[in-house]
Amino acid sequence: MLKALPEKYYLTHFNELHGFIAKTSLHLLSPVQQMLLRELASLDEDCLCLLLRIINRKRVFVTRAQLNYAEINDIDAALLALARNGLISVAQDEDSDVLLAELTKEQLQSIAAELMSSGNVSVAAPAKSAKKALWVEFVHTQSQSASLADTSVFRAHLSASVKADFEYWLFLFFGKLGGTLQQFSLRDLGVMQTRQGVATGNAHFSELAEAQSAYYYVVQNKNLKTLDLAGKVSLAKQICEQQVPVAEGPMAQARRDELTHKLACQLEQDDAQLAMAMLELSHHPKAQEKYIRALYSAGEYQACQAQLEAVLACPQNEELLIFAEDFSALKFTTKRTSVLTDMLRQSGTPIALDEAYVGYPEQGAIAWYRRQGCQAFHGENQFWRMLFVLAFWPALYESDASAPSNEFDLTPKSLKYNQFYEVHSEQIEQILAGITDNQSLFDWLLHQAGSHFGKPNRLVFWHQPGIDLLLMVARLIPIAPLKAHLRAMCKDFKMLKDGYPDLICINGTDVSFVEIKAPGDSLRRNQLVTIRRLMESGFKVDIQQVRWQIAPQQAYVVIDVETTGGKKEFDRITEIAMLKVVDGEVTQRWQSLVNPLRRIPKYITELTGISNEMVADAPRFSEVAQQVEDFMQDAIFVAHNVNFDMGFIKAEFARLEQTFQKPKLCTVQQARKWLPGLKSYALNNVCRELGITLTQHHRAMADAQATAELFVMINAQRLAHQQPLT
Repeated sequence: MLKALPEKYYLTHFNELHGFIAKTSLHLLSPVQQMLLRELASLDEDCLCLLLRIINRKRVFVTRAQLNYAEINDIDAALLALARNGLISVAQDEDSDVLLAELTKEQLQSIAAELMSSGNVSVAAPAKSAKKALWVEFVHTQSQSASLADTSVFRAHLSASVKADFEYWLFLFFGKLGGTLQQFSLRDLGVMQTRQGVATGNAHFSELAEAQSAYYYVVQNKNLKTLDLAGKVSLAKQICEQQVPVAEGPMAQARRDELTHKLACQLEQDDAQLAMAMLELSHHPKAQEKYIRALYSAGEYQACQAQLEAVLACPQNEELLIFAEDFSALKFTTKRTSVLTDMLRQSGTPIALDEAYVGYPEQGAIAWYRRQGCQAFHGENQFWRMLFVLAFWPALYESDASAPSNEFDLTPKSLKYNQFYEVHSEQIEQILAGITDNQSLFDWLLHQAGSHFGKPNRLVFWHQPGIDLLLMVARLIPIAPLKAHLRAMCKDFKMLKDGYPDLICINGTDVSFVEIKAPGDSLRRNQLVTIRRLMESGFKVDIQQVRWQIAPQQAYVVIDVETTGGKKEFDRITEIAMLKVVDGEVTQRWQSLVNPLRRIPKYITELTGISNEMVADAPRFSEVAQQVEDFMQDAIFVAHNVNFDMGFIKAEFARLEQTFQKPKLCTVQQARKWLPGLKSYALNNVCRELGITLTQHHRAMADAQATAELFVMINAQRLAHQQPLT
């Protein structure tokens, strides 16, 4: 149940914002903004409440009719006071671009009617049924010769110029664009998690110029989405001619590089020369790569080589370094394959997985490794991020050097700008020095998990299976490579926060990592970076390719369920039968009646033979759920009309707040493909045509047995048509 907000909750939120700015960031306001902040704080409460209501509206302009708030005593008096203080004003001609976009088509037609009645219109208006865009264009055209500010629609619309300053203050509070007072409300309602109890701390920026330039480039990146070609060309020329603020500080520099890269990409077709100028100015890794490629394509080989050498001498990051190494070798030596291709080619023989695993080959690979006697677990990025967060929680979230600005600040500033090791090297080394063996690693991680599991942060998603896996691996993982890689993550978290191999494999006491690549998958450059760093740290890392092919030891579980009806949302299971098929043979059987906890309709009993008396003493699904899960482990779910049977089993698990997800094959679909020409693919008809025994149709074990025989026939055809694994 959501909490209730007090009547003037937004006023409380403004006071919180004001307190933060006054305590930490007053030096990041211009003298005019400082005076404005003081003026707002001294306003009469009704005036401030109304102003905040206007500012918090999604649109820039409002009308008096839209301002109806019971908690404000005299709205008209407050409006007059705000107008006298210059805090609100009616729409002017210079506001036309914004206001016209916010008006309805009827309001635009009203403006047009007034202009035409005054004789200021020389061309015909669009048809009344014309789209709003045509009416906006028409009214905008007329504004060249007539004042829109004189129309009743413009006179009825008000705006608060302080809205722009307010957005800047929110930027200073959140350290990013897009923050709103609504986020305070979401926190108070319990919808948004914050680091509750954190006191107001440091400003996000050090100097006024740093904050203003960061805000400028963040806003320009946002506005780029709505700029037309002329606007983009104008902005690019301003950047070339240095008519824009200097990028002060890491945020401004990063956003400037993003802006110039985006402009280069968007101007490439219309103004290639200006696009090249943007690439040359940008320090964004993708821009530098694009610039080098463009130089080579233009035949400027000497300039291309010079640029490559500059990157190789001082690479901005490892992805760019790998590109430069590859490109230099491919274009200026006799080498003809990239390092990514080379690594894939060296990955050895593919493993065979059934096509049922298409879409989630990692799950199939885990089952394959287990059949080889090796434990395998899905780890990927979450494992390493959870390890990093728990290992260095004191430096990340408890150090004075990385104190958050406020409770909304969930990412440490040193991580945002990739300065974690630089800022916290002493504390990091102390933590690493305390990890001397697997027991000390386990103890440290367990202590941190016990203290901090579930606490809000933007680095890791907390879940108990992830902690369990981490603690299990901690008892076995080699310590020297682990410490080396954790140190590397501290020094370059931006590059090593992702790209990790899919699986963690444990063979006895040996721990290794495996990246799974299905047919058509490529090895991404960020994956190569991370894999190389893991190997440099001393870990064993493999790339395992997959081929869609039937593996002899793959287990299939043929399932049939009987139910109280056909709707999984309402009906329940009355009987389950499962047969495990391996290499064409049924190796295990399991069946049970199930108490559906509701009456079985008469027509269902007539169809299946299962009565209410038969299931009265049968176990509930919750009592057999674990047996179903255990029987299905590492197997492929097979059924005739598989979505029906799987849908019911998933629904039953969902009622237990558990997820049931397995690869699946449908014998109806497979029979149509591999046993074509049958008159009907209903189970009883298929059995009749193929000579399969079906003695008690619509009883789970009889149907499952018949389906299993059908599936063995299908798999024989699949095997006969597949190519041998090489």
